[in-house]
Amino acid sequence: MTTVGFARARNDAQRLERRESILATAAAMLAHVRVNDLSLNELARQVGLAKSNVLRYFESREAVLLELYARENAAWLDAVEQSLASAADVDAEVVARIIAAEAAARPVFCDLTASSSSVLERNVSAEVAADYKRQAVAQAYRLAAIVGGHLGEFTPATGVVFVGGVTVAIGGVWASSQPSRGMAAAYRAHPELRDFRLDFQFAVTELVATLLVGIAHRQTKPA
Repeated sequence: MTTVGFARARNDAQRLERRESILATAAAMLAHVRVNDLSLNELARQVGLAKSNVLRYFESREAVLLELYARENAAWLDAVEQSLASAADVDAEVVARIIAAEAAARPVFCDLTASSSSVLERNVSAEVAADYKRQAVAQAYRLAAIVGGHLGEFTPATGVVFVGGVTVAIGGVWASSQPSRGMAAAYRAHPELRDFRLDFQFAVTELVATLLVGIAHRQTKPA
């Protein structure tokens, strides 16, 4: 990526432009490197700013990634909502397939989801953490409302379980389905090991469908 030098931002519009450039550069980098491998120094170099100047706009690398994650999550929710709106005969299996397919189409979203609690929520101030968590909660309610609009509303408790389960499925399966170079080489060299490599879209579909069926069963079970 070609770096672009910036003069110091002198007004709100210029500061917004710098923030957008930082976020766009981070997103482009994550198409080629994993979240854990994205460094603030390299991000600053590619965006054309000194590291200290990047920190004028975001307090840390993690703050950049949290903002990017919120945007990626919103785009994924838009896609899930649109795909469900155009689907016929929506049931738990259809919902699960759409959730998995739209996630699989967004590897940056998946990698950020896999790192959200263990990496991204570290090294940020209480203010940044609270702002991010407010967005995350709003997006969680939105996912529950989108799916509930097709399958029947969730109770508050089951809505939390559903959204948490989807997040764990996407993040956990993504982390397990992205082998290191050594493990990828082992899979190629030893065919008997390949069955243990998770297929991301299939595994997420199965987990989300199972979760939805279980929730439906418990919600209709007599007290």
